Amino acid sequence: MNLLKKLDLLLADLGNPAAIKRNHIDTVTESKIENVKGEKIASSINGGIWAEINELSEYSFLDIIIIGNRKMKTFEGCEIIFQGAEKELKLISDTKEIESNYSNVSNRFITEISFDITNLNIDYILDREAEIVTLKHKKEVEIFKVLK
Repeated sequence: MNLLKKLDLLLADLGNPAAIKRNHIDTVTESKIENVKGEKIASSINGGIWAEINELSEYSFLDIIIIGNRKMKTFEGCEIIFQGAEKELKLISDTKEIESNYSNVSNRFITEISFDITNLNIDYILDREAEIVTLKHKKEVEIFKVLK
């Protein structure tokens, strides 16, 4: 261990808030990344999308988890577009405030987003009829390839 790292650890032991933050190991976020709920439906160079369908009363929700090296932060929500050869499905997020959590263990971000969905759209997504998934938030666009 080099001298600067030892000094930083000493400062953390003495209660320096900045040093404590630099040396904190985020096991909670890393645990979420390692134990993702749902099924991986799409991937890209930057990461992947896991999806899970949840029901509350008579309403269905598509909950997606994005794991990758990109951070998302918005108060305007986002949209996800499933594009196939014959059909395009666009969903607007039910979640408006979206913020990624960072794991300093694996150097990745995890982002959870919920979308209101109908039963017809559930089959389209779970049957993997789409070929490309596009996630748009603010002015950023990320494209994923659907796993068959």
